[in-house]
Amino acid sequence: MAGIPTADQFYKLSLVADRYEDLGSKAISFELDALAFYGYRDEDVPAVATTCAKLLKEKHDEALGDDCKATRDWIEAEPAFAMAFKSLGYITVGDDHWDGPIQRELERWVPRLRDDKDASSRYLSTTIARIPNHYLKYISRLAGACYRYISGVGHRTVIEGPSTIRRLKDLIAEFDEVLNTEWLPDSLRTSLAYSLRTKSVLEALEHHGDIASPASRRNDVDLPTRLFATDLLRVNQDMFRSFHKKSVFHLMGLSFVDRPLEMRTIERLAKSEVDAHREIAAKRISDKRGLDYDYVLATLKANKSFTFPRENTG
Repeated sequence: MAGIPTADQFYKLSLVADRYEDLGSKAISFELDALAFYGYRDEDVPAVATTCAKLLKEKHDEALGDDCKATRDWIEAEPAFAMAFKSLGYITVGDDHWDGPIQRELERWVPRLRDDKDASSRYLSTTIARIPNHYLKYISRLAGACYRYISGVGHRTVIEGPSTIRRLKDLIAEFDEVLNTEWLPDSLRTSLAYSLRTKSVLEALEHHGDIASPASRRNDVDLPTRLFATDLLRVNQDMFRSFHKKSVFHLMGLSFVDRPLEMRTIERLAKSEVDAHREIAAKRISDKRGLDYDYVLATLKANKSFTFPRENTG
């Protein structure tokens, strides 16, 4: 087996799914333009679906390239990945597998495009490009997690992130104070306020609250691996609406993982993720409805939910 890919090679692979989707949707747009030229005839749809599937295969290979293909092949050759692949429910399909799903999507949209002259096919081209993209997206997201683990970026984010976020907030507060200086010309004040929209910056920082308050920050020898496992849990939750803790446990067996975690540790990390998401939901609900945060959080925990029941105003 070839040597472990470098952090840079994993990073390049992490970008492939987005690049493929961009290339694929643009290629599909040309086919949809041709379909539109002939009036979106139903009899043209099967041939267009087949052409789209072939184009997407070409764009998949173009986006991957030789270097990223080698990195993907290394991942797929790892026994740990093979077990994770199986536990996630993926199966290997033939090249003609996507003709049917693409044709069904076209059949669903063509009447709408034919009847509504103002309807845009841009959304449809992106939707079709995404149909065969799920696995590549997973591989790209996995590669991103590998990059953050191998490069140490994930570890440095947790160690340096909270203090850096606090410093940014302090600088923004100081900037706002300067803007309120009475001798500052109004034109300059307006220009500076426009250049740095402090409210938007603070909202952006709050959006990345996981940097300011990471789920795991005890700086011991296992911290990098815990962060890697948390990264994988988030990938699974985002893509499968499930943590798939078993697949994360399998991926602890990848060749570059120095200190694999036990299943019970992964389960604790998953619980921490749930608790963190519930706290975010409680904050959002309490702010929006003017309710007590602790009361909302306690209710969500008791109901094992992320939604708060509305009061019956009868």
